[in-house]
Amino acid sequence: MDKRQFNDWESPIDDAKCKDSKNYNLEDIYDHAHSELSLQQNKRDQIITIYLALCSFLLPFALGEAIESIRLKGLIFLVVGIVGILFSLITVRYREYKEVYWLCCQSITVLQSFKPEEIDKSVVQRTFYHCLRKKGKAFLSFDGDTAKLKKLTFVKKNLYSSETLHFMIIDLMASFIMGLGTALIINVSLLLNILIGALVGIIVFILLFSTYFRTGLKIYASLETKNEENNDKTRNKAFNKAFSKAWFLHFYYDNKN
Repeated sequence: MDKRQFNDWESPIDDAKCKDSKNYNLEDIYDHAHSELSLQQNKRDQIITIYLALCSFLLPFALGEAIESIRLKGLIFLVVGIVGILFSLITVRYREYKEVYWLCCQSITVLQSFKPEEIDKSVVQRTFYHCLRKKGKAFLSFDGDTAKLKKLTFVKKNLYSSETLHFMIIDLMASFIMGLGTALIINVSLLLNILIGALVGIIVFILLFSTYFRTGLKIYASLETKNEENNDKTRNKAFNKAFSKAWFLHFYYDNKN
């Protein structure tokens, strides 16, 4: 251990001052986790509402007679489209945390079966992985000792969920506005404008749509097992990344770190 201590906050916690008996109020932690899960959904709905309000204000203004320049109209559309892309990425973030918080709630429910004195970092992490695997096994394909995430199955199982449909609304709007803004700005010929604008819109939609599913799939990346040299390290990194977002499960004191 590094003996250099420059600040008081760098000093380790005094284990002797910690209570031997553990008293985790798991019901209270569950209530907070469930409230945060609902809050993520409310934030998502607010983003869609704000974006609709922004579009209803700026787009009629851009199409009005007050602005004569076609390129200026296109620039306004591009700005609104970029805002839509940013809102889409924020929505992806909310979706990611909502998935993790749901796993938190499941983990806390399982942890209530343990005696308080038995709960430590190892038990919490194993419980989280148990819930992760229980939900994620529907997306796995097995071949001997190897397990691989089936991306297409993951997409199919989540494609018609309310979360995905809400995301598609803002994704379609942002993609269409970006394509229209691009078509107005380049102003080459009608056919080229339509083709290039449509291409930009399609690319934006595909990129955002793939980001949405890739982000959700990464939560379950630790379930993949491969016959590779660095597989354990890769799985450990993937698990820690998912578990780090489950901060409602970080209620234990680990005196080993």
